Amino acid sequence: MFVRPTLVVLSDGQTWRTADLREAVADAMQLTDGQREERLNSGQSRAENRVGWALSMLKRAGAVTQVRNGYSEITDFGHQLLAEHPEMITEADLVAVPAFQEYVPKPRKASPKDAIEDGPSYWFVGAYYYGEAVEDLTDTFVEEGIWRNGYEDKYLDEVQSIEVGERIAIKAAYTRLYDLPFEANGNKVSVMAVKATGTVTRNHGDGRTLDVEWDSREPIREWYFYTNQRTVWKIQPGDWRTDALIDFAFEGIEQDIDRFRNAPYWVDRFGDDAGLAEAPDVDDEIGADDEELQGAQQGYTLADIVADGCFVPAPVLGDYLDALRIKKNLILQGPPGTGKTWLAKRLGYALIGGKDRNLLRAIQFHPTLAYEDFIRGWRPSGDGKLQLEDGIFLDIVNAAQADPGHNHVVVIEEINRGNLAQIFGELLTLLENSKRTPDEALELSYRRPGEPPTYLPENLYIIGTMNLADRSLAIVDFALRRRFAFRNLEPNLNEAWRRWVSEHNGIPDAFLAALAHRIDALNDSIAADRSLGDQYRIGHSFFTPSGKTRIGDPDSWLRQVVDSEIRPLLDEYWFDDPERVRKEAEALLGYPL
Repeated sequence: MFVRPTLVVLSDGQTWRTADLREAVADAMQLTDGQREERLNSGQSRAENRVGWALSMLKRAGAVTQVRNGYSEITDFGHQLLAEHPEMITEADLVAVPAFQEYVPKPRKASPKDAIEDGPSYWFVGAYYYGEAVEDLTDTFVEEGIWRNGYEDKYLDEVQSIEVGERIAIKAAYTRLYDLPFEANGNKVSVMAVKATGTVTRNHGDGRTLDVEWDSREPIREWYFYTNQRTVWKIQPGDWRTDALIDFAFEGIEQDIDRFRNAPYWVDRFGDDAGLAEAPDVDDEIGADDEELQGAQQGYTLADIVADGCFVPAPVLGDYLDALRIKKNLILQGPPGTGKTWLAKRLGYALIGGKDRNLLRAIQFHPTLAYEDFIRGWRPSGDGKLQLEDGIFLDIVNAAQADPGHNHVVVIEEINRGNLAQIFGELLTLLENSKRTPDEALELSYRRPGEPPTYLPENLYIIGTMNLADRSLAIVDFALRRRFAFRNLEPNLNEAWRRWVSEHNGIPDAFLAALAHRIDALNDSIAADRSLGDQYRIGHSFFTPSGKTRIGDPDSWLRQVVDSEIRPLLDEYWFDDPERVRKEAEALLGYPL
């Protein structure tokens, strides 16, 4: 609808500034005040959005050329297109043009900063603030020549690291279902509006305020797929996605939508061969319920872990989470029954900010797991040939790289059961937190033609669990120990455990206090045995009934736990002393067998 009117305005042969062009097209189409005022959730006029995408489509077809950033002219082919289509130019008409199908966006010119490790960064920052009402401070920031972090306790270190001369853009991230310039197959699309760009002229050093020389304001432009809802987003050149975003925001180069649609992570939903999704259960055209707001509360925190039934004190949990954030990789190790996997998943949820299983993946290592299963290997295809298939870890890496707005967590159960050097291969080196950049990328052992080197993104975290009582496991490789932070879990038969089991399962506190005393005695006996030690103690999980199951007969419940779980474990510990096993089981029960 907007394509031909846009070309008609340009047909006067003049060089048109984009902002003036959008207004002229609205006049030519005789849009009403109501139509001009209709807004997308980014704040952009819907009419301006349509003119912008009409202009982008015409440039791709070769009907319009960009003279310089923000200025366009019609081409000879544009005049020809007007003559051939006197009433309407549709998207199908443009797609049929060979130049449209062969279009490749102009790449960003190489500069010294691209070859310098730890070179200049580019910053995308939010300007929405959450108080009594949601307020967009973009205009205020531009008028005052500043940008300000609305948090007093978040992003301080990142803001302090911003250097004078680095480029900055105000953005807003959200999702949209309809009114898109491409076929989304019924799926919501991540969108990021670039509202203003500028250059940092002073950092106040307080983690809050920057002085910025803002560029002349252009209409809001929308970028798709590769977005981030964090209030402060640092990106660096070196990855094709970040390079394209830098070009789009600061060089005025249009986004190559088709490349993003058909890239891993997005191709199944938005690619050329993607099927239509089920009809969404919504009536509105725009989904803006997840636009980032400074001051919004996180959805899952350390307090929620405690409320879910964790018996580790909150300050200790905070230490675990800090270690994970800093090191990127954490291993929880301890005796059997100390809740390692349970806690690993909830630490992951706290890092993510919600119980989103799309962002947390759990896998288990075993002795037969290989690089070809975990990273990439050859697999038979339907036609009897072999083809390269990505393993589960590379799928997760691709998802995290394509979704920088969220933390992605991999929980690896029994991480020391596999041959780690064999499973991770060259990616073992890239696990280090200092190597999570495109500069450190390495070639995969099985590489597809034209595929760039692989790196692990900063928003990918790994939490492993390790049962130290497993006799079959070798000592963990020192290379892995250097790349992971380690934290020990202990049997926790403390007051928090007694209160939880009493409240949720109805077992009297006096019974639990006596039981905890007997379990401690058993663990002391195990720890004192020179052939065993602390790592073979019995954890509290064995004695924590699941959910809110009401235990009407505590003695019967305890006898079942001892018979089915504890005594078999003791039989393994003291396989050559059955009499000791009997006595320890009787002491735990509190009566003869």
